[in-house]
Amino acid sequence: MRRLPFLALAALFGLTTTVSAEPIKVLIITGDNVGAHKWKETTEALKSILSDKDRFKVDVTSTPGKDLTEENLAKYDVLLLNYKETPQGPPDSQWSEANMNAFLRAVREGGKGLVVYHFSSAAFAKPNKPEFEKAIAGGWRTQGYHGPAHEFPVSKTDAKHPISEGLPAKFNHVTDELYSNSLLTPGSVVLATAYCDASKPRGTGKEEPVIWVNQYGKGRVYNNVLGHDVTALADKNVQEWLRHGVEWAATGKVEPHSESR
Repeated sequence: MRRLPFLALAALFGLTTTVSAEPIKVLIITGDNVGAHKWKETTEALKSILSDKDRFKVDVTSTPGKDLTEENLAKYDVLLLNYKETPQGPPDSQWSEANMNAFLRAVREGGKGLVVYHFSSAAFAKPNKPEFEKAIAGGWRTQGYHGPAHEFPVSKTDAKHPISEGLPAKFNHVTDELYSNSLLTPGSVVLATAYCDASKPRGTGKEEPVIWVNQYGKGRVYNNVLGHDVTALADKNVQEWLRHGVEWAATGKVEPHSESR
């Protein structure tokens, strides 16, 4: 008699089965940044935010010069950028053209999700690498700026999207940098904005985009400019926006989760 697989037998006899989904494999790419951004501290905070082992499995590379290869990137569902190159960066943190091409292909052709966190959208802007700029859906680049860090409200837009579904329409964010004049590439959909008070230094008097999404080839791209430091990343609302963004970048959807952290 031919043996039926367990799942087939379960269906045949009406048994209830639970099949656990594999956790989303995330690679945080870091290793260098300007002095104002403590990448070692924020990387640990990002790991903590994604600490649900049933939902995420997080690896970190601080040596992208060695680890951004097609073979290595193929292991992951999402690439999370916490990186800005500097002249002082250690050699193994510097991207070669081969590293850049492997990264771009992983998203564009491999369909890897891409999460662009805070000042990472300023990477490879001087001189500008247009294809990288397209891949990350813009951001700070060279035209961005901000005034003094302060508390400010963050509001969802009217865009219907799995990332923002179920999240508060508005929350008061802790002290953080509010980026202004961000570049949004064609096709970007803004999910959240923050009002930049004109009475404050460098205030624009308008709603500035702080979270948006786009598509790069087969890959889903999530750009979130919030979270200058560990204090800003400790905001529970920012954490939830990040978790939703990582999950959507990987799968195109956001499953209901119990967020009893």
